Amino acid sequence: MGNYLLEIGTEELPSKAINTARKYFNENLYKLFEKFFYIESEDNIEVFSTPRRLAFLVKNLKEKEEDKEKVLIGPPLKVAVDSEGKYTKAALAFAKKNNIDIDKLEVIENEKGKYIGAKVKIEGKKLEEYIKEVIPDFISKIPFPKSMRWNESNYRFSRPIRWIVSLLDDKVIPIKIATVEASRYTHLHRFMTKPIGRGEKKEIPDALSYSQILKLGFIIPKYEERKEAIKTQIEGFARTLNAKPIIDEELLDEVVNLNEFPVGILGDFSPKYLVLPKEVIITVCKVHQRYFNFEKDGELIPKFLAISNTAVKDRELVKRGYEKVLRARLEDALFFYEEDLKHNLEEFYPKLAGIQFHQKLGSLLEKVERNGNIALLLAKEINVNKTDDLKRANKLSKCDLLTEMVKEFDELQGLMGMYYALKQGEKEEVAKAIYEHYLPKTSEDDLPKTDVGTVLALADKLDTVISFLSIGEKPKATADPYGIRRNSIGIVRLLVEKEIDLDLEKFLKILEKETRKKKILKFAELEKDWSLIFDEEVIPEIIDFINSRFVSYMKDRGYDTDIINSVVAVDKGNLYKNYLKIKALQELKENPEFEEIMTVFKRVGKIIPQKFIFKFTEDLLVEKEEKELYQRYMEVKKEVEKYIEENNYKEALNKLLTLKRYIDNFFDNVMVMVKDDSIRNNRLSLMKLIDNTFRKIADFTKITTK
Repeated sequence: MGNYLLEIGTEELPSKAINTARKYFNENLYKLFEKFFYIESEDNIEVFSTPRRLAFLVKNLKEKEEDKEKVLIGPPLKVAVDSEGKYTKAALAFAKKNNIDIDKLEVIENEKGKYIGAKVKIEGKKLEEYIKEVIPDFISKIPFPKSMRWNESNYRFSRPIRWIVSLLDDKVIPIKIATVEASRYTHLHRFMTKPIGRGEKKEIPDALSYSQILKLGFIIPKYEERKEAIKTQIEGFARTLNAKPIIDEELLDEVVNLNEFPVGILGDFSPKYLVLPKEVIITVCKVHQRYFNFEKDGELIPKFLAISNTAVKDRELVKRGYEKVLRARLEDALFFYEEDLKHNLEEFYPKLAGIQFHQKLGSLLEKVERNGNIALLLAKEINVNKTDDLKRANKLSKCDLLTEMVKEFDELQGLMGMYYALKQGEKEEVAKAIYEHYLPKTSEDDLPKTDVGTVLALADKLDTVISFLSIGEKPKATADPYGIRRNSIGIVRLLVEKEIDLDLEKFLKILEKETRKKKILKFAELEKDWSLIFDEEVIPEIIDFINSRFVSYMKDRGYDTDIINSVVAVDKGNLYKNYLKIKALQELKENPEFEEIMTVFKRVGKIIPQKFIFKFTEDLLVEKEEKELYQRYMEVKKEVEKYIEENNYKEALNKLLTLKRYIDNFFDNVMVMVKDDSIRNNRLSLMKLIDNTFRKIADFTKITTK
């Protein structure tokens, strides 16, 4: 069995580029070599990645892919064979063109008729030739976030390629990428082997020895092993300090990709900096230095852990260097903090007029004003009676953007506003809302905990989505510069997870009316001509966009697509109610009779013609089964509507299930499409009546059944 190794040696790669390549290898290598594997196993592929190399080892490979038999179809039999049973010129031309012996021709019959053809053997491609053919193209398609050209080849890659190793067992497979030709030589750690800066040039005798040779050369080639080594060191130092490590996964991922041989070095900083909010210190350590912090009882301790790429003899010297750099950064942060505290947050409010939010949407001050107006309307709709706190929190919500601390560390926006507001005596809920109105920032981020923060967060995100969609700024497949998708996901999570019973469509129409009265949403002042940007024409687009995020959100949480679509088809306005409906239907799907139930319910909706004009009269019910169905429906309808009013969709569905027997009897014993127009239309109207109640939960016709 063969084993193939490819290593692309580069100048230092960015962390994101390494992650992109590793993901690309993991997702595509199996497909690339699947025709050559002897056995199917997760062990067939190993992926390696460090700042200086991207590599993979593919094991258990056959020397060549399986031979295949292919049926070649020639001319029709009546054209290929004459009346004497001899092959015609058409048959002979077909044989010559495909290099087939005449005696190999045979009659082949398919659904179109009888033809002359032949079964030919296609020899499988040799592994060595396949590698030469596909690898250069495969590497060229790594979708790096950014790439560069660096030599006369005009080849694009994340960073310049300096060497290539390409080995099938112990044999070099000659490939060439960006003028660099493959060999069996790699380079070891650039600082722990000589020559310093380049690293020892080392021969790889065969593909399977790659990992071991690198480890002997002070390189841990696998991302997962380096990550575990770093975590072990962080946790080990934490135990010696009797403290808890603060392990930020984003930082950990970056540090793993910055090192080939990670060595932890514990350092100190002055306790005087602990006067700063702990998030400031953590951010300084993370953003500027890639250091990890520790805490005891929720409070930071004046220690940090740096991860060096080199094991040095004099760790104390390196430690002092790390401490010196961090001290300068913390000194700056302390200065910013003390300067900011000399100003009241409210002082920055009018200065927001000098920051452009968007050329068509005015200043940041106008954005805050819009947020406030939307928040007050929202609060009224969802019964949050905290008008004064909402107004105050909204006014202060963006003020910290003008503080020195946030100018330096924009990651701290909202957080610094909260700390400064608390220092200046603002109410706790008002201060917390300044931070919370940005939440959730991601699909996994925390949600606001306060009522004021929740309302402001929803208002801020709604304004962003409404405003940008209104001026035609839509996210592209690969870019969303204004965060419209992210804010839409935030809206979905807030409504669903905070259990906010809000009809978005209804609310947007209320907002549209208020906009016309108060100019809540508007373009920037261009030549003194204020124009409304939000009208009812854009409401369906906004609803559809947010609902597309809701559908993705529900799929990500494991709900079936057909169930989701059946609910969204009848109501796109209330996401929280739709979540409850989907949840109830998904639970019902566990019922062993679900398929049969849905088949019956779907008949009700499917029998109704499009554009059917509803007109039902009880007096026109003739048959016993249709009378019984109507009577039972009227009894069930009241209870179903009561449960729906209470958002108890599970019980509403259970009540609807009691109709199954009556609907079955109706379809088994009553002819709907009779000649008598009045009777036929009345029976269709009865189905429409029932379907209207069904559609208060879902369009059952969209649920997949076998």
